Amino acid sequence: MAVAVVTDSTSDIDPARAASLGIAVVPLFVVFGERSYRDYVDLTRDAFYHKLETERDLPITSQPTAAMFADAFRPHVEAGDAILCVTVAAQLSGTINAARAAATEFPGARIAIVDSGSVAGGLGLVAMRAAELARAGASLEAVLADLEERRSGAHFYACLRDLGHIARTGRIGRAQAVIGSLMKIVPVLTLRDGVVTPEAQVRTFARAQETMLDLILRAVTDPSKARFLALHTRAPQLAQAAADRLRARLGGVEPELLEIWEAGPVIATHGGEGAVGVFLAQG
Repeated sequence: MAVAVVTDSTSDIDPARAASLGIAVVPLFVVFGERSYRDYVDLTRDAFYHKLETERDLPITSQPTAAMFADAFRPHVEAGDAILCVTVAAQLSGTINAARAAATEFPGARIAIVDSGSVAGGLGLVAMRAAELARAGASLEAVLADLEERRSGAHFYACLRDLGHIARTGRIGRAQAVIGSLMKIVPVLTLRDGVVTPEAQVRTFARAQETMLDLILRAVTDPSKARFLALHTRAPQLAQAAADRLRARLGGVEPELLEIWEAGPVIATHGGEGAVGVFLAQG
């Protein structure tokens, strides 16, 4: 029995790459006023930033419907495949609940719904790892065991130029954002149990970027087996600089993966323009 991998669009895997890996991606929605747009489908990155600059209403996001997940599951169920659906952290979105509801429509199918505990590049790394194992012929149980084993080796740190977006969308406390702005403190954010949490607080954005790299490198157990992603929101130069400094600080060891990705509209809605983060997967 083959294993099909399904994820959601907060994984920020390039659509062409997801298709080549056989990963089905269910889009979340970006909402400007009364109009909803499917992430990466109806709304490109460029169109999103144009709307951000010209629309009166600031965007919010919403989760996919159960029917959207059911549509993604159905062809694999009909083909007799097992399905692994890995989603954005449940603390950040109700997306996983839509996936679970969809799974109940196929009572005879083998569908595993997994909370990645992560988002963006972290979720993307998990989905790609699952797809690699599935393509190599691993069983559903083997893929699940591998993902669970690697969970403790996953880390994420990010720097945001403006905490207003993430506070407005409810992913970090408004009081914390206001205090940070008044005191001119730049937090380095992480995910702890799926919750966005400040890991360190410094005085400048430049220092925050260095601290972000210090923290991610401190978490590395074997550089040769590490997978890194530098993710940005319309700030390619920041992501490139982070990737270059990461490579330089690895002491000549070539990691298993070191790539630069640009986040899509849903992630940019929460992070704002000019954010940069680094994800680590290992194990």
